[in-house]
Amino acid sequence: MKERALLVFDLDGTLFRGDEATVAAVWETLDRIGIARPRAREICSYFGKSIHEFHAWLRSLAPGREIEEALAEIERREVELVPSKGELFPDVPEMLDRFAREGFRMAICSNGRNPYVRTVLESKGIARFFGAVRIREKEGENKTLMMRDLLASEAVRPVVGIGDRRDDVEAARANGARSVGCAYGFGSREEIEGAEVIVERAAEIPDAVRRVLVREADV
Repeated sequence: MKERALLVFDLDGTLFRGDEATVAAVWETLDRIGIARPRAREICSYFGKSIHEFHAWLRSLAPGREIEEALAEIERREVELVPSKGELFPDVPEMLDRFAREGFRMAICSNGRNPYVRTVLESKGIARFFGAVRIREKEGENKTLMMRDLLASEAVRPVVGIGDRRDDVEAARANGARSVGCAYGFGSREEIEGAEVIVERAAEIPDAVRRVLVREADV
């Protein structure tokens, strides 16, 4: 069966919410080394951004202190907590299953690092839906470059990018893909105003994809 389109999903804030796992990992580690806890909201504002930005912010909480070991500890603890404290957004498994049954090919394009992304996909039982996974491997990479690499290895067209942050929308546009913005994620609604369709729940994504693909056919 010919695949209908390639759907490129962001992970955090689009399919998965790991805020409890990440906040707990940060707080536990900072408590241990005697650094004041930042607010959970501040921690969550870094979801969808690169690990390098997140680490730079954590270092700013303890100027003049060497906390590289603590940063590594936060990453390890976060991965450990994902299976018990992280969860998929409502309706995500059903949504992915529907796309699979309807003949769509799906991929992940995430700023997360390999242990974290793999743990999310495998512990939440959704790894089977994705034919390709592209993660940030180098500090200088961004979503636009990552999606470009992903599309170079994937022949299925047209392409729809789906995510909750500005860089998801910009990456889709820069690579000639359609875009769906997820307003229920960690990014602000203003960030995704450039998306062709904005959804309030994951259950709305299939209809949004249908709408942007109809526009693609009309071009």
